[in-house]
Amino acid sequence: MWKETYDLVAQVPLGKVTTYGEVAKALGDIVASRFVGLAMSMNDDVVRVPCRRVVQSDGSVGGYTGGGPEKKARLLRKEGVEVVGLQIRELERYLFTEADFRTSYPLRRLRARQRSLKRRLDVSPFRGVFRTIAGMDVAYDGDRAYAAMVLFDFESGEELGREVVEGVAEFPYIPTYLGFREIPVIAPLMARLEPGTVIMYDGNGILHPEGMGITSQVGVLFGFPTIGLAKKLLCGTVVAYHEAGVRRVVDCHGRTIGHAVSGVGRDSTRPVYVSAGHGLSPEQALRIAVRFMRHRVPEPTRQAHIVAEAARRAARKKDSLRSVRGG
Repeated sequence: MWKETYDLVAQVPLGKVTTYGEVAKALGDIVASRFVGLAMSMNDDVVRVPCRRVVQSDGSVGGYTGGGPEKKARLLRKEGVEVVGLQIRELERYLFTEADFRTSYPLRRLRARQRSLKRRLDVSPFRGVFRTIAGMDVAYDGDRAYAAMVLFDFESGEELGREVVEGVAEFPYIPTYLGFREIPVIAPLMARLEPGTVIMYDGNGILHPEGMGITSQVGVLFGFPTIGLAKKLLCGTVVAYHEAGVRRVVDCHGRTIGHAVSGVGRDSTRPVYVSAGHGLSPEQALRIAVRFMRHRVPEPTRQAHIVAEAARRAARKKDSLRSVRGG
Protein backbone atom coordinates (compact mmCIF):
# COMPACT_ATOMS: atom_id res chain seq x y z
CA MET A 1 0.00 0.00 0.00
CA TRP A 2 3.01 2.28 0.44
CA LYS A 3 3.97 2.02 -3.22
CA GLU A 4 0.39 2.55 -4.38
CA THR A 5 0.17 5.71 -2.27
CA TYR A 6 3.43 7.15 -3.57
CA ASP A 7 2.45 6.29 -7.15
CA LEU A 8 -0.78 8.26 -6.72
CA VAL A 9 0.91 11.35 -5.28
CA ALA A 10 3.44 11.23 -8.11
CA GLN A 11 0.54 11.98 -10.48
CA VAL A 12 -0.27 15.40 -8.94
CA PRO A 13 1.00 17.94 -11.51
CA LEU A 14 2.76 21.26 -11.11
CA GLY A 15 0.30 23.97 -10.06
CA LYS A 16 -2.10 21.52 -8.45
CA VAL A 17 -2.60 20.15 -4.96
CA THR A 18 -4.54 17.26 -3.53
CA THR A 19 -5.61 16.35 0.00
CA TYR A 20 -4.91 13.40 2.25
CA GLY A 21 -8.59 12.48 1.90
CA GLU A 22 -8.56 12.59 -1.90
CA VAL A 23 -5.54 10.29 -2.00
CA ALA A 24 -7.26 7.96 0.47
CA LYS A 25 -10.37 7.86 -1.71
CA ALA A 26 -8.18 7.07 -4.71
CA LEU A 27 -6.75 4.17 -2.70
CA GLY A 28 -10.32 3.04 -2.21
CA ASP A 29 -11.37 4.13 1.29
CA ILE A 30 -11.43 7.49 3.10
CA VAL A 31 -10.41 5.73 6.33
CA ALA A 32 -6.87 5.57 4.93
CA SER A 33 -6.43 9.36 5.28
CA ARG A 34 -4.24 9.12 8.36
CA PHE A 35 -2.08 6.50 6.70
CA VAL A 36 -1.62 8.84 3.73
CA GLY A 37 -0.32 11.47 6.14
CA LEU A 38 2.10 8.96 7.62
CA ALA A 39 3.29 7.92 4.17
CA MET A 40 3.94 11.55 3.24
CA SER A 41 5.96 12.09 6.42
CA MET A 42 8.15 9.11 5.51
CA ASN A 43 8.59 9.97 1.83
CA ASP A 44 12.26 10.11 0.88
CA ASP A 45 11.85 10.85 -2.84
CA VAL A 46 10.42 14.36 -3.04
CA VAL A 47 11.38 14.66 -6.71
CA ARG A 48 9.20 11.78 -7.92
CA VAL A 49 6.66 12.01 -5.08
CA PRO A 50 5.86 15.71 -4.48
CA CYS A 51 4.43 15.35 -0.97
CA ARG A 52 4.42 19.16 -0.67
CA ARG A 53 1.35 19.04 -2.97
CA VAL A 54 -0.70 17.06 -0.42
CA VAL A 55 -2.56 19.44 1.90
CA GLN A 56 -5.39 19.39 4.38
CA SER A 57 -9.03 19.37 3.33
CA ASP A 58 -9.65 22.84 4.80
CA GLY A 59 -6.94 24.33 2.59
CA SER A 60 -4.22 24.66 5.22
CA VAL A 61 -0.91 23.42 3.93
CA GLY A 62 -0.28 21.02 6.81
CA GLY A 63 3.05 19.63 7.92
CA TYR A 64 6.15 19.06 5.82
CA THR A 65 9.11 17.02 7.00
CA GLY A 66 11.23 18.64 4.29
CA GLY A 67 11.39 21.91 6.18
CA GLY A 68 8.12 22.68 7.95
CA PRO A 69 4.83 24.28 6.80
CA GLU A 70 6.45 27.63 5.96
CA LYS A 71 8.77 26.01 3.44
CA LYS A 72 5.89 23.97 2.07
CA ALA A 73 3.91 27.18 1.50
CA ARG A 74 6.89 28.82 -0.25
CA LEU A 75 7.33 25.84 -2.57
CA LEU A 76 3.65 25.83 -3.48
CA ARG A 77 3.73 29.55 -4.25
CA LYS A 78 6.67 28.98 -6.62
CA GLU A 79 4.56 26.34 -8.36
CA GLY A 80 1.72 28.81 -8.96
CA VAL A 81 -0.60 27.97 -6.06
CA GLU A 82 -1.95 31.02 -4.23
CA VAL A 83 -1.10 30.58 -0.56
CA VAL A 84 -1.87 33.30 1.98
CA GLY A 85 0.04 32.64 5.17
CA LEU A 86 -0.32 28.90 5.51
CA GLN A 87 -3.71 28.72 3.82
CA ILE A 88 -4.44 27.95 0.16
CA ARG A 89 -6.82 30.49 -1.24
CA GLU A 90 -9.75 28.99 -3.17
CA LEU A 91 -8.59 25.41 -2.78
CA GLU A 92 -11.06 24.11 -5.35
CA ARG A 93 -9.23 26.01 -8.13
CA TYR A 94 -6.13 23.91 -7.60
CA LEU A 95 -7.59 20.66 -6.34
CA PHE A 96 -6.58 17.37 -7.94
CA THR A 97 -9.45 15.09 -6.92
CA GLU A 98 -10.08 11.37 -6.72
CA ALA A 99 -11.59 11.51 -10.22
CA ASP A 100 -8.33 12.89 -11.63
CA PHE A 101 -6.17 10.02 -10.42
CA ARG A 102 -5.41 6.95 -12.49
CA THR A 103 -6.11 4.28 -9.90
CA SER A 104 -7.13 0.67 -9.49
CA TYR A 105 -8.59 1.35 -6.00
CA PRO A 106 -6.52 -1.31 -4.18
CA LEU A 107 -8.41 -1.02 -0.90
CA ARG A 108 -11.66 -1.79 -2.67
CA ARG A 109 -10.15 -5.08 -3.80
CA LEU A 110 -9.13 -5.90 -0.25
CA ARG A 111 -12.59 -5.02 1.03
CA ALA A 112 -14.03 -7.37 -1.56
CA ARG A 113 -11.78 -10.13 -0.21
CA GLN A 114 -13.07 -9.46 3.30
CA ARG A 115 -16.64 -9.71 2.08
CA SER A 116 -15.96 -12.95 0.23
CA LEU A 117 -14.69 -14.46 3.49
CA LYS A 118 -17.87 -13.34 5.20
CA ARG A 119 -19.84 -15.86 3.14
CA ARG A 120 -18.04 -18.58 5.13
CA LEU A 121 -18.64 -16.94 8.51
CA ASP A 122 -20.52 -19.07 11.06
CA VAL A 123 -21.62 -17.75 14.44
CA SER A 124 -23.97 -20.58 15.32
CA PRO A 125 -23.35 -22.37 18.65
CA PHE A 126 -20.27 -24.61 18.86
CA ARG A 127 -21.29 -28.22 19.59
CA GLY A 128 -17.92 -29.78 20.31
CA VAL A 129 -15.60 -29.81 23.33
CA PHE A 130 -13.07 -27.07 24.03
CA ARG A 131 -9.77 -28.44 25.33
CA THR A 132 -7.51 -25.39 25.22
CA ILE A 133 -7.80 -21.65 24.81
CA ALA A 134 -5.12 -19.61 23.06
CA GLY A 135 -4.75 -15.91 23.78
CA MET A 136 -3.11 -13.94 20.95
CA ASP A 137 -1.78 -10.41 20.54
CA VAL A 138 0.75 -8.57 18.39
CA ALA A 139 3.11 -5.78 19.48
CA TYR A 140 4.90 -3.47 17.05
CA ASP A 141 8.11 -1.53 16.82
CA GLY A 142 7.62 0.30 13.55
CA ASP A 143 6.95 -2.46 11.04
CA ARG A 144 8.63 -5.14 13.16
CA ALA A 145 5.94 -7.30 14.69
CA TYR A 146 6.05 -9.60 17.72
CA ALA A 147 3.16 -12.06 17.78
CA ALA A 148 2.55 -13.88 21.06
CA MET A 149 0.38 -16.87 21.91
CA VAL A 150 -0.30 -18.05 25.47
CA LEU A 151 -2.06 -21.41 25.77
CA PHE A 152 -4.35 -22.36 28.69
CA ASP A 153 -6.17 -25.53 29.64
CA PHE A 154 -9.84 -24.79 29.08
CA GLU A 155 -11.18 -26.64 32.12
CA SER A 156 -8.60 -25.84 34.80
CA GLY A 157 -7.47 -22.44 33.52
CA GLU A 158 -3.85 -23.52 34.00
CA GLU A 159 -1.28 -22.01 31.65
CA LEU A 160 0.25 -24.63 29.35
CA GLY A 161 2.84 -22.64 27.43
CA ARG A 162 3.74 -19.49 25.53
CA GLU A 163 5.36 -18.73 22.20
CA VAL A 164 6.51 -15.64 20.29
CA VAL A 165 7.29 -15.22 16.61
CA GLU A 166 8.89 -12.16 15.07
CA GLY A 167 8.15 -10.90 11.60
CA VAL A 168 7.72 -7.85 9.41
CA ALA A 169 4.28 -6.30 8.95
CA GLU A 170 4.38 -5.33 5.29
CA PHE A 171 0.84 -3.93 5.21
CA PRO A 172 0.33 -0.62 7.07
CA TYR A 173 -2.16 0.00 9.84
CA ILE A 174 -5.43 1.17 8.28
CA PRO A 175 -8.60 0.98 10.41
CA THR A 176 -10.83 -2.03 9.57
CA TYR A 177 -8.06 -3.62 7.44
CA LEU A 178 -6.07 -5.00 10.37
CA GLY A 179 -6.27 -8.58 9.14
CA PHE A 180 -4.08 -7.83 6.16
CA ARG A 181 -1.41 -6.53 8.53
CA GLU A 182 -1.45 -9.18 11.25
CA ILE A 183 -2.58 -12.49 9.74
CA PRO A 184 0.70 -13.11 7.85
CA VAL A 185 2.58 -12.48 11.11
CA ILE A 186 0.53 -14.89 13.26
CA ALA A 187 0.36 -17.68 10.65
CA PRO A 188 3.32 -19.63 12.14
CA LEU A 189 1.56 -19.69 15.53
CA MET A 190 -1.70 -20.87 14.01
CA ALA A 191 0.06 -23.82 12.42
CA ARG A 192 0.95 -25.13 15.90
CA LEU A 193 -2.61 -25.27 17.25
CA GLU A 194 -4.59 -28.48 17.57
CA PRO A 195 -8.34 -29.16 17.20
CA GLY A 196 -10.34 -28.32 20.29
CA THR A 197 -8.70 -24.90 20.69
CA VAL A 198 -10.65 -21.65 20.88
CA ILE A 199 -8.67 -18.52 20.07
CA MET A 200 -9.12 -15.32 22.07
CA TYR A 201 -7.77 -12.50 19.92
CA ASP A 202 -7.04 -8.83 20.56
CA GLY A 203 -9.37 -7.46 17.87
CA ASN A 204 -13.01 -7.43 16.83
CA GLY A 205 -15.06 -10.29 15.50
CA ILE A 206 -18.55 -9.52 14.18
CA LEU A 207 -18.51 -6.29 16.22
CA HIS A 208 -17.20 -4.51 13.14
CA PRO A 209 -18.63 -2.15 10.50
CA GLU A 210 -18.36 -4.94 7.93
CA GLY A 211 -19.42 -7.63 10.40
CA MET A 212 -16.06 -9.26 9.72
CA GLY A 213 -13.19 -7.99 11.87
CA ILE A 214 -9.74 -9.53 12.15
CA THR A 215 -10.89 -12.14 14.70
CA SER A 216 -13.56 -13.39 12.30
CA GLN A 217 -11.05 -13.48 9.46
CA VAL A 218 -8.62 -15.51 11.57
CA GLY A 219 -11.34 -18.01 12.42
CA VAL A 220 -12.56 -18.44 8.86
CA LEU A 221 -9.09 -18.68 7.32
CA PHE A 222 -7.63 -21.13 9.85
CA GLY A 223 -10.77 -23.04 10.84
CA PHE A 224 -10.76 -22.38 14.59
CA PRO A 225 -13.49 -20.95 16.85
CA THR A 226 -12.50 -17.39 17.75
CA ILE A 227 -13.49 -14.72 20.25
CA GLY A 228 -12.79 -11.03 19.65
CA LEU A 229 -11.79 -8.61 22.40
CA ALA A 230 -11.54 -4.85 21.91
CA LYS A 231 -10.94 -1.95 24.29
CA LYS A 232 -12.88 0.54 22.14
CA LEU A 233 -16.33 0.31 20.62
CA LEU A 234 -15.98 0.27 16.85
CA CYS A 235 -19.68 0.25 16.00
CA GLY A 236 -23.11 -0.59 17.39
CA THR A 237 -25.20 0.66 20.29
CA VAL A 238 -24.80 -0.46 23.90
CA VAL A 239 -28.11 -1.38 25.61
CA ALA A 240 -29.13 -2.88 28.95
CA TYR A 241 -28.75 -6.60 29.61
CA HIS A 242 -30.01 -8.94 32.30
CA GLU A 243 -26.60 -9.82 33.75
CA ALA A 244 -24.78 -7.45 36.14
CA GLY A 245 -21.73 -5.86 34.57
CA VAL A 246 -22.74 -6.93 31.05
CA ARG A 247 -24.53 -4.94 28.37
CA ARG A 248 -25.44 -6.00 24.87
CA VAL A 249 -24.08 -4.28 21.77
CA VAL A 250 -26.65 -4.30 18.99
CA ASP A 251 -26.64 -3.22 15.36
CA CYS A 252 -29.23 -1.01 13.69
CA HIS A 253 -31.59 -4.01 13.36
CA GLY A 254 -31.43 -4.84 17.06
CA ARG A 255 -29.30 -7.95 16.55
CA THR A 256 -26.70 -8.75 19.18
CA ILE A 257 -23.23 -8.30 17.69
CA GLY A 258 -21.28 -8.24 20.96
CA HIS A 259 -21.26 -7.49 24.66
CA ALA A 260 -19.74 -4.74 26.76
CA VAL A 261 -18.30 -6.46 29.85
CA SER A 262 -17.16 -4.51 32.89
CA GLY A 263 -13.79 -5.42 34.33
CA VAL A 264 -12.85 -6.40 37.86
CA GLY A 265 -11.95 -4.00 40.70
CA ARG A 266 -10.45 -0.73 39.54
CA ASP A 267 -11.13 -1.70 35.91
CA SER A 268 -14.88 -2.04 36.48
CA THR A 269 -15.71 1.31 34.87
CA ARG A 270 -13.91 0.50 31.61
CA PRO A 271 -15.61 -2.28 29.66
CA VAL A 272 -14.01 -4.64 27.22
CA TYR A 273 -16.04 -5.41 24.09
CA VAL A 274 -16.51 -9.10 23.45
CA SER A 275 -17.76 -10.53 20.18
CA ALA A 276 -17.96 -13.87 18.46
CA GLY A 277 -15.39 -14.21 15.73
CA HIS A 278 -16.24 -17.47 14.02
CA GLY A 279 -17.36 -20.97 14.96
CA LEU A 280 -19.37 -20.10 18.08
CA SER A 281 -22.27 -17.89 19.12
CA PRO A 282 -22.15 -14.42 20.72
CA GLU A 283 -23.50 -15.93 23.96
CA GLN A 284 -20.76 -18.58 24.02
CA ALA A 285 -18.13 -15.94 23.37
CA LEU A 286 -19.47 -13.94 26.32
CA ARG A 287 -19.51 -16.91 28.70
CA ILE A 288 -15.95 -17.93 27.86
CA ALA A 289 -14.63 -14.37 28.16
CA VAL A 290 -16.24 -13.89 31.58
CA ARG A 291 -14.95 -17.27 32.74
CA PHE A 292 -11.35 -16.20 32.09
CA MET A 293 -11.67 -12.64 33.36
CA ARG A 294 -9.41 -11.74 36.26
CA HIS A 295 -8.81 -8.12 35.29
CA ARG A 296 -10.27 -5.86 32.60
CA VAL A 297 -9.12 -8.13 29.76
CA PRO A 298 -9.62 -11.91 29.97
CA GLU A 299 -6.44 -13.65 31.08
CA PRO A 300 -5.39 -15.44 27.85
CA THR A 301 -5.28 -12.23 25.84
CA ARG A 302 -3.93 -10.18 28.74
CA GLN A 303 -1.01 -12.56 29.09
CA ALA A 304 -0.43 -12.61 25.33
CA HIS A 305 -0.23 -8.82 25.39
CA ILE A 306 2.33 -8.93 28.23
CA VAL A 307 4.44 -11.50 26.39
CA ALA A 308 4.31 -9.63 23.07
CA GLU A 309 5.30 -6.34 24.71
CA ALA A 310 8.16 -8.02 26.57
CA ALA A 311 9.46 -9.45 23.28
CA ARG A 312 9.28 -6.02 21.67
CA ARG A 313 11.19 -4.38 24.51
CA ALA A 314 13.81 -7.14 24.57
CA ALA A 315 14.43 -6.77 20.84
CA ARG A 316 14.73 -3.00 21.15
CA LYS A 317 17.22 -3.36 24.02
CA LYS A 318 19.23 -5.88 21.98
CA ASP A 319 19.32 -3.50 19.03
CA SER A 320 20.42 -0.66 21.30
CA LEU A 321 23.27 -2.73 22.74
CA ARG A 322 24.34 -3.80 19.28
CA SER A 323 24.37 -0.17 18.16
CA VAL A 324 26.52 0.88 21.14
CA ARG A 325 29.00 -1.93 20.56
CA GLY A 326 29.13 -1.16 16.86
CA GLY A 327 29.93 2.48 17.63
